[in-house]
Amino acid sequence: MKLSIINGDAGDDTTTINGVGFHFDLVGLIDDAIWAVQWSDEGENPGGEIEYRNGTHRKIRSIAPFKKIIDRWNEEKAKVDEEESNRQEFMQSRQFALDLIDNTAGKTRLRSVPIGYGMTDEYARVRAEAKRFLEPEFSGDIPAVIQTHSEVEAVTPQEAAEAILSAANKWDSALDKIRDIRIRAKAKIKQAEEGAHYVDIARPFLEQLKTLEF
Repeated sequence: MKLSIINGDAGDDTTTINGVGFHFDLVGLIDDAIWAVQWSDEGENPGGEIEYRNGTHRKIRSIAPFKKIIDRWNEEKAKVDEEESNRQEFMQSRQFALDLIDNTAGKTRLRSVPIGYGMTDEYARVRAEAKRFLEPEFSGDIPAVIQTHSEVEAVTPQEAAEAILSAANKWDSALDKIRDIRIRAKAKIKQAEEGAHYVDIARPFLEQLKTLEF
């Protein structure tokens, strides 16, 4: 075991064992006169050294005086190991795979049509106005949204309305493709037996979403 203890001055106390370090308060666990401890039992001659704040050094042949610090390090490591175990367990869970599908589908939607706050409402309104304008029985003033598109794109109002509906249909098609993959993927995950490799089941569907072309 390789042990390193730094008894810091500004809350930077650090205890490292075999390359894994944790920060925790060493007050009450070590003589404040000690600034650092280094220890290794690798090789034929285990040993270490204490460095004091006054600059002096002392060789040591045992780390028994620092057992409480090592125990505290083990407590910290146990917490991290448990958190990692819980994280791994969740990442292997059915719900994680379902969430992964939904989140990836959301990112794919953003690739097809970048959507900001209120944009879906705007698109829906523009589409409705374009559809209304192109109906044979339409009469009255050209809707403002059609007029704006016409002026900006330097096309006729008819062409503007047709372009708007074409873009809307393309978006609908993209949404349908995304939904088809998403629903099929989630059904497969939900139908899988308990303890299955849910992310592996989701993986081909995730790849479809990531490579989907519009």
